[in-house]
Amino acid sequence: MTEWELKPVGAVHCGVRVRKEMPVWGVPASIEIFPEYEPALHRIEKHTHIWVLGWLVQGGSERDVLQVTPRGVSDPGPEGLHGVFAVRSPARPNPVGLTAARLLRREGRRLDVDRLDFLDGTPVVDIKPYFINRDLIFSAGGRQVGKPRSREDLRESLLVQALQFHGERRPDLELGVRIFEHYRAAVHDMNDPGGYRVTAPLSRPVLIDALQGITRATPGRGTLAFHDSASVIIDGRAEYRLREPLPADVFAASDEHLFEFRLI
Repeated sequence: MTEWELKPVGAVHCGVRVRKEMPVWGVPASIEIFPEYEPALHRIEKHTHIWVLGWLVQGGSERDVLQVTPRGVSDPGPEGLHGVFAVRSPARPNPVGLTAARLLRREGRRLDVDRLDFLDGTPVVDIKPYFINRDLIFSAGGRQVGKPRSREDLRESLLVQALQFHGERRPDLELGVRIFEHYRAAVHDMNDPGGYRVTAPLSRPVLIDALQGITRATPGRGTLAFHDSASVIIDGRAEYRLREPLPADVFAASDEHLFEFRLI
């Protein structure tokens, strides 16, 4: 094969410079496109989300590493190993990172995005639009790779999943996050067993959206059902009776102010 020439088209600017300090879901960031590539941004505002491909410079010295123990996996032995093609580790034959981000605004050659998990100064090698008619695979499945380090990390992960489905942060969306945060912590030691079955109140459409985004349950597959009660039932084993009214700050409220929990 002939040698390839890879040219950076821009660089990431954010507040994180050390890999271990990067949160799982990234941080707010901007992408500075180099002047010679500015024409390539023409009409990028058509898209709410973009794929950002970066060259993970801090992973460049680990290009011969083919198996790693992912973040959140407690077993450091052979049972915890994953091939790098099965995870998003920066250690890989070609340290290319791929992240989907919401495009908040464009100002000239600068793109502001909601979050990236690329370090400050990461070279950007390409940007592609997120196509809703090609890239959305709501039926996709996968088994848990690593356990969240804390309930705060779990809550952040669930919030992102709910927002990516519904699109707007609302009190009932936050309530859905709090319910599943509690369920995962109380029933599954924060692990994700997958394959959830959910029954939700038909009168709470935003809550339903949150639960769908988190669990990928659907009526057509028989994993999402509705009832007239003010409660959420998960897997036929846990019931969350919803309290009214919702507090002004759902995330700051105690579990007892949001719902009554019982095992069925």
